[in-house]
Amino acid sequence: MMQGPPVRARIILPSWLRQKNAKALFAQADYECRSEHEACLVQTSESYRRQPPDLVRARTIARPGQKARWDDLARLTERVEQVMPDQLEGVLERRRLKAEGDGTLIDLISHQQLLLYALSIEHLPEQARHFIDALNSVRFTEDPAAAPFPNAGLHVIEVDPALIHRLKLASIWLRIEQDVRLGGGDTSHLGELMSADEHIFDSSSGLYSGVMFFDAYTAPLLAAGTPGIWAVNVVRSFGSLVFDLGTFVSGTDGDAAELLQLVSVPGADEAVTFPKLSKFAADSAIRWWAERLNLLFGVLGDISTFTDSTGEYRPAKHLQALLTVEQIFQRTTSLLVAHRDTNARRTLLFTVLDSLEGVRGTNLLKMCTLSHATKTLAGLEKSIAAPAAEILLPAARRGVKALRAMQDGFFIRRQLGTETVELRLGRDTVHALSVDDAAARYLKVLRDATHGHGAEKPAAKAMTDALLAHHNGRIPHDIGLIGYLYLLDVLMNPQRVRQCLYRNGR
Repeated sequence: MMQGPPVRARIILPSWLRQKNAKALFAQADYECRSEHEACLVQTSESYRRQPPDLVRARTIARPGQKARWDDLARLTERVEQVMPDQLEGVLERRRLKAEGDGTLIDLISHQQLLLYALSIEHLPEQARHFIDALNSVRFTEDPAAAPFPNAGLHVIEVDPALIHRLKLASIWLRIEQDVRLGGGDTSHLGELMSADEHIFDSSSGLYSGVMFFDAYTAPLLAAGTPGIWAVNVVRSFGSLVFDLGTFVSGTDGDAAELLQLVSVPGADEAVTFPKLSKFAADSAIRWWAERLNLLFGVLGDISTFTDSTGEYRPAKHLQALLTVEQIFQRTTSLLVAHRDTNARRTLLFTVLDSLEGVRGTNLLKMCTLSHATKTLAGLEKSIAAPAAEILLPAARRGVKALRAMQDGFFIRRQLGTETVELRLGRDTVHALSVDDAAARYLKVLRDATHGHGAEKPAAKAMTDALLAHHNGRIPHDIGLIGYLYLLDVLMNPQRVRQCLYRNGR
């Protein structure tokens, strides 16, 4: 029987931390803390107050037909000081000259992105307004009335500083566990380390650095229309400024944009039609994404999720969950933007599905069945509001369509007119599989082949050989998009994620 995680976690405190008031540390993470001998019982404030978390939030700054709230930008607060590289001024000037010289959309956006990243808070309202005006002045034709971005708008996705403190606890406690001196109460070596600008609590922090500016978690949203682009963002330490274009524009160019693109790799083999976006599609999609991230990080930032069967906090369990989730988001973004590279997209799909197993509680084989993918898509279509679905669901639908097309590759079954795929596993052994099951198993063969084709175990070898014989090997380019489908499902079901990550206290 599956048991849920406790409401609070018991966390053992080293003597030096008890002396310096651990409650102050936990208060930064917006935790309620109660002392218990040499430990603390820690609970999120939202759990204590029986309220939903308020860690990630979105708000609209400018939208056509409504009064803009430009001054809200000046009231944002940076979590860390913006440190600009010495060469920034020169780079900005080169981008400005290029934008003004060519007048292409990519040059305009590239210049404005960097400028809005570099400016101080007080100058954001003016420059953001200028960017929206610049988008409204873009023309793709000579017709002055044919403005491509009449519905362009601006949104802010904010991240509460308490969330970063919550996630950092895993690295702090792992250092304490692994540092005998520190865990034993001796902090004498810390002063020297800090004076040398050493990062003391840095355990694997580079593997989940995407939480610092949160760009890793907004990127799949921005790439959701692949290969179309519907929004661009500017990353700041308070979160992101998301400028939505109000429409899809092609994110690719028919001609090579850089020399690397002259290296030939297989890519998309058919054109993608972009749906027309309604006026509130961007607003709805951004709010849905922020709301779901808020609930997901309510799980990832709650240390009670990462306790053992006795209710004691296990930082290694916490860290591994953070690394896994960030890996899923990062690699899903990579497969979404790999429109020109089928091999990269397919390989990324398999690593995403592998990572999703422990977060969704379903194995790779099941996720590769058309029946499960179709059911998952139906659940999302029922739950996501229609305006948001205009942006969020086209790629997921293409992924399911590609999975359905996979079944057509079983050419022997089609030519023989059999309902099932009849696999000969030996001279006198025939194993019949439904087309759905056979396609899933064939995808798993391809997943296993990332280490090289050919199974080693006799039973698996016979099955692998038969599947390779029955399918023509033509894999739709969009098959990788089922990884994005299941990322949406993870966002849709944060409490299931919590249950999977708790693992009955294991």
